[in-house]
Amino acid sequence: MEYNVNILDVGDADAIVINYRNDDNRWWTIIVDAGNAGDGAKVKSYIKHIDNGIYYIDYAVCTHPDKDHKGGFFDLYEDSSVVISNFVFANPEDILSKDFRRLNYDAGYLVTQGKKTYNHPNYNSRNLIDIIRRKGTNIYQWSNGVDFVGVPLKIVGPSEQFLEDSIYEMALDFAELEDESDSELYNEDEKLTDEVALSVMDTEKEASPTNKASLIVLFHPGNRKFLLAGDACAKSIHDAIDTYGDEVIGSTLKVPHHGSKHNLTTEVIDLLSPQSATISCKGSKKHPNSGVVYWLSKYCNVYSTAKSGTLIYQSTPVQHPAIPLKKKL
Repeated sequence: MEYNVNILDVGDADAIVINYRNDDNRWWTIIVDAGNAGDGAKVKSYIKHIDNGIYYIDYAVCTHPDKDHKGGFFDLYEDSSVVISNFVFANPEDILSKDFRRLNYDAGYLVTQGKKTYNHPNYNSRNLIDIIRRKGTNIYQWSNGVDFVGVPLKIVGPSEQFLEDSIYEMALDFAELEDESDSELYNEDEKLTDEVALSVMDTEKEASPTNKASLIVLFHPGNRKFLLAGDACAKSIHDAIDTYGDEVIGSTLKVPHHGSKHNLTTEVIDLLSPQSATISCKGSKKHPNSGVVYWLSKYCNVYSTAKSGTLIYQSTPVQHPAIPLKKKL
């Protein structure tokens, strides 16, 4: 068995390329989010499942339809040398067509609104769901807690009910978030206390229904485990801990939402007890939040793409370890 988990340096965005080879002796490539529009070429450069000049993505997972997660998939579909075999996402058409408990809206309206969340960030005439179908990509019907065919990868959150409620809210109140200022850089030398971190993290709640709908992915090759949390909120991560316990506790954590104070609480970090933490971010004062970095460092080294560039976890011995953003306290 051989694998590498590449957390790409794409600023305040998420793009993760997992390459996995087991006894079948061929590479499987999994993409978990593809960054912004324009990041597709960087994503492609890390693909190892290549045959006769064709780059194969066995599973493309879009955790949720924010532009910094879905954008690069438009690039990959435009590239004639890239083939995506399976697309994995919480399809709003399937969920909203049920029209359960939604007496104020008809199912057709909800489905239309939900599908729009997968429009191109800049061109509303281009819709990712339409492109997936036109290209003949299989929309993979995953189930929580069940490994995908061929690879040790599964969705562990959110819970079904929480996901359905969040997608309903997302469909009715979706807007692409504006990029934030980089004027204030993250201060590595800032001295925090437990009291300061608690006062920031545990009073902030994730309000974005799009982020609350974010899928949480677990890659678990051999005795390693990587919890890739997209932009998930504390509630859905807590639910995953309650459901899966030791399967997710002590993981290498891809920190949700670029280290925002809105997505993790001190309690959730304490429960997760990560063995390593990686933040995909530009390194502004807002992303990552110093309180989040401080609390994570109680358990492990904390790394960031802003500090070290693209970060790679691999099955082979590490020869050039990355420099932590903050070492374990």
